[in-house]
Amino acid sequence: MRLLFVTLVLIGCLRDADASDAQEIRFCPADVARTYPLDSRARVQSLLLPHIAVINHADAPFTVNAIHLELIKGGQLLDTRHLNAADVQRLAGNSAEIEALAREASFMFCGTELIAPGIKLAGPVLHANEGLVVTNEVFAFNRERDTLRVRVEGTVAGKGAELSATLPVTSKISKTDWLFPVRGVSYVGWGASLHTAHRWVLPEAYALDIARLGGSGLTYRGEGTRFSDYYAYGTEIYAAAAGKVIESVSDVSEDATLLQRPNETTEAYFARVHENQAKLMESQNGPMGNHVIIDHGNHEYSLYAHMQPGSVRVRAGESVAAGALLGRLGSSGNSTEPHLHFQLCAGSSALQCNGMPVSFSNIRVLWAERDRALQSGDIVIAK
Repeated sequence: MRLLFVTLVLIGCLRDADASDAQEIRFCPADVARTYPLDSRARVQSLLLPHIAVINHADAPFTVNAIHLELIKGGQLLDTRHLNAADVQRLAGNSAEIEALAREASFMFCGTELIAPGIKLAGPVLHANEGLVVTNEVFAFNRERDTLRVRVEGTVAGKGAELSATLPVTSKISKTDWLFPVRGVSYVGWGASLHTAHRWVLPEAYALDIARLGGSGLTYRGEGTRFSDYYAYGTEIYAAAAGKVIESVSDVSEDATLLQRPNETTEAYFARVHENQAKLMESQNGPMGNHVIIDHGNHEYSLYAHMQPGSVRVRAGESVAAGALLGRLGSSGNSTEPHLHFQLCAGSSALQCNGMPVSFSNIRVLWAERDRALQSGDIVIAK
């Protein structure tokens, strides 16, 4: 079985902090938290909270005793999660791992905006310029919420202290009329579902990895050792909406040795994948390979990644219509097999943007009783 893999990309922007505050709470991203439907008919939403940092700027130590995560609608508190002293201790135990990741891949934490230079991660006791990071907290709820409130209970010099900060929450999906970027029958290997890696990385939180299946149910024929073995390879890619091309790359080569070898274990294969990914991250365009980024206005940008070398038909500065041919599906960049990585972002950079949910007007989801949000593993029929 071949596994689809995506560019590990991320992130948004943070609000400026008031350095005069003794302690503060920061969010990453800091503009809004977006939900995604778990079930459209029942209006059940999922929310992966943004990264949250509690930072002490004062000389006096600040002890984090508890953290309260609260979801609000119309001023009414509807959902709560309490992280007690044991939970805080567990979070503190992740500090070294997060610090190492932030050094190696700072884009995973909003560059240096969440964990600024000079801030050391620690906890539960935070000395001057030390912080504690909360990650990977998930909520599921009916209908909508409009606010995330974070309250931190702590102790300074033996006295109780409390911090509080809020962030808007939205369940809105772009009102643009989006077209699925390939035609015919496709397989959405990775989408916004929580059991695939996209959702855990901000720019690609709602991204799609699009491939095709053959009669065997696999994405390739034979042993899958050549790009031409893959049913999706060479598929035409179309603009999902009208806009202006702001980035176009078409000269990145493909490497068939990166395909999974016959009888190679998943563990051995992904060890090779991760080694190659580390090399690609040293290059700005390496993870995306051949790609196109289109500005659709209203702070909405679409990315089409891993395209065939020499196939890209558009150039930066060109205006394109919805449905315009952009190029062909390939396996350049950080790709484990031929597929299209499509994402919608609120920023123009594939690596420094905030992912946005997207819906399409020209598709039918196989076995779906009605129109609904796409999930990982869906079979899509696009006109």
